[in-house]
Amino acid sequence: MSDSVPMESTAFTFPAAIIFDMDGLMLNSEIIFHKAWQDELMHLGYGAIDEAAYLQLVGCSNDLAEQMLLQLLGTEFPVDQFRTGWMTRWEILAAQGIPIKPGLDPLLNWLDEIGLPKAVGTSSSDREAQLSLQSTGLWSRFNAIVTVDKAGVGKPEPDIFLAAARSLNIPPSRCLVLEDSNAGVQAAITAGMEVIMVPDLQTPTDYSKKHALATVSSLHEVLSYLQNIA
Repeated sequence: MSDSVPMESTAFTFPAAIIFDMDGLMLNSEIIFHKAWQDELMHLGYGAIDEAAYLQLVGCSNDLAEQMLLQLLGTEFPVDQFRTGWMTRWEILAAQGIPIKPGLDPLLNWLDEIGLPKAVGTSSSDREAQLSLQSTGLWSRFNAIVTVDKAGVGKPEPDIFLAAARSLNIPPSRCLVLEDSNAGVQAAITAGMEVIMVPDLQTPTDYSKKHALATVSSLHEVLSYLQNIA
């Protein structure tokens, strides 16, 4: 990625725990959500929304994304029908396999070796997280998995990450968050946590560039950085 920002070894001390986002960070799944959403919108006769509008939804909870769709498409938009339809389409697509992001396995293996606690903090629902993480063999690799269903409020609010820190019994200030979305970066900063952004579909905003510890091109870079300061 051309606008990667190098990380300085003096930027922060080694974290006591790491919180991983799920979609777009560990899993190459945002493209699956994109297809499910756009196909269902077409099915309902609304037509696909443009890419710029869709990208605003990335990283947000389903509830917030639905509110944004209502603002975009009008209050008559059949949001309940849409929710059922896109979820069905997503499950069919996800069952065909969700690719894991490059660098994830080496990073998780190293964190296991050094015994660093790790959690998932995702704006996805319990149902989505369970299907995604179990089908990819990742479910058992984390000390805790916190979804929007458990936290109650999705990103960009900090609730998911704060709940993940509590589940690990680690102070928020000692947690490092790994995120691909701008909403996730905002949630982490608001939670009082350091965050590294590994962009997927979204380009880092000025806010993300200013407040994230760094933006990097892959999880391989995250692993190299952590190994250098361990």
